[in-house]
Amino acid sequence: MDILLVDDNPLMQQVVARFLGDLGYQISIAGRADDAIALARGGAPRLFIIDMHLPDLDGPEALQALRELPGCAGMPAIAISGLDEHDARHILTKDFAEYLTKPIDLDVLQATVARYLDDNCARSVG
Repeated sequence: MDILLVDDNPLMQQVVARFLGDLGYQISIAGRADDAIALARGGAPRLFIIDMHLPDLDGPEALQALRELPGCAGMPAIAISGLDEHDARHILTKDFAEYLTKPIDLDVLQATVARYLDDNCARSVG
């Protein structure tokens, strides 16, 4: 798996997974932190995309739990939230490499994911 998307919003799951899937990335989806942990135990992703407000843990707590799993300690993580950047600063940690606000600009998402996953490999829609 390339990306583990952790977000409890079904519409966000569908939009992000379909968009990134169309770009050729392999996406796994979890709506809760405990589901994400179970998925990551089955195989470490190359990138985490984590919503800051999950039903069971907040984003930083979820990332901390994921990073404790074998093979996940050094994986980059992107935080996503409906909070503006100013309001989100109090919940973000240095463990997140990037922060994207909802609604997510798909061009920004594509460029951000490419910075962490593309190994001199061009990906395009269509």
